[in-house]
Amino acid sequence: MKRPFWLLLLCVVLLNGCDSTPEPTDNTTDTTISSEPYSNIAPTSITRLVMGTLVTITIWNESDIDQPTVAAREQAVVNAFAEIQRVDAALSRHQPKSEVSHINTLARGEFHPISDELAELMAQALAITDQSENTFDAGLLPLITLWGFSQEPPPTLPPQADEIAFWLKQRPTPGIILQKKPKADAIGHEIKLVNLAVGLDLGGIAKGYAIDRATETLQAEGIQNALINAGGDLRVLGSKGARPWKIGIQHPRSPSRVIAVSNLVGPRAMVTSGDYERVFFHQDIRYHHILDPSTGEPSRSDVISVSVQADNATLADALSTTLFVMGLEKGLALLEHYENVDALFIHEDASYYQTKGFKAQWMGPPTSE
Repeated sequence: MKRPFWLLLLCVVLLNGCDSTPEPTDNTTDTTISSEPYSNIAPTSITRLVMGTLVTITIWNESDIDQPTVAAREQAVVNAFAEIQRVDAALSRHQPKSEVSHINTLARGEFHPISDELAELMAQALAITDQSENTFDAGLLPLITLWGFSQEPPPTLPPQADEIAFWLKQRPTPGIILQKKPKADAIGHEIKLVNLAVGLDLGGIAKGYAIDRATETLQAEGIQNALINAGGDLRVLGSKGARPWKIGIQHPRSPSRVIAVSNLVGPRAMVTSGDYERVFFHQDIRYHHILDPSTGEPSRSDVISVSVQADNATLADALSTTLFVMGLEKGLALLEHYENVDALFIHEDASYYQTKGFKAQWMGPPTSE
């Protein structure tokens, strides 16, 4: 359904879940949700800086005697963080010794062997690339570098038009080719980056993958109820006692104000992409970090924010970026390829559209600031 309101930004915060969040908010938001205890044991919650963002892992404890001990729960969280760090070390192009960074140094136009883990993630990424007609692209590193959004200091001017035009002319579609390669005892994989206009950057999918891997680590340790919040990208396991995990949706211009709540029961993930992070203004034009590969510039679709709920964070991460670039009409068509995936689109004309299964309860009519 479509309802008018002023430019909502979906920054995700856990209500009554833990003491630390990636974007601290006013504690008055807690008064909107009952704070009665669901357990006789305090929750286990640890926050660390990982993957360039604050990550909080919270385990909601049960009083049953067969639940993991406090020490076991804390060790499970430590192990989950170790898994996130392992994924980051292996798959981040910001890590100079990662497999992704190594691939980016190799000759273009030739096949090179890759690990099974990277092959599996690339297969998922390339499937979304195909279904989205090349809107999702894990090979945009040269374009990302041209814009400089991940660099310090951050950009204050857009690239020259002829630089963007040159990249667009050189960009191949597809730019990444994955194939199986027989080996002695199993089937290996090879990857080819077609030319120098292509470089691996998994920023649109790897954080979600890391969250999923950390979730699997918790499950292997016997954890049944938990939340992993990586800078607002999150996945929940089970529930918060007898109730769902309550995730607050913040107002765009008033971060302390919660205007909607999503009640999630795991396994469920929620990831948001929007034009409000890593942004600069030049000649009164907003330039943000979500690039449209068809134009070589920041996306100018009919939305300013998209939030996706799915059964895993890998898919939610990739689709939130893809739907943001595609806009509402094309985005809804893409969603037909996926089961149990729902989205909330925020428009520039001060309205929103949420698919039928997207869980969000609005706390009174939103007002502009």
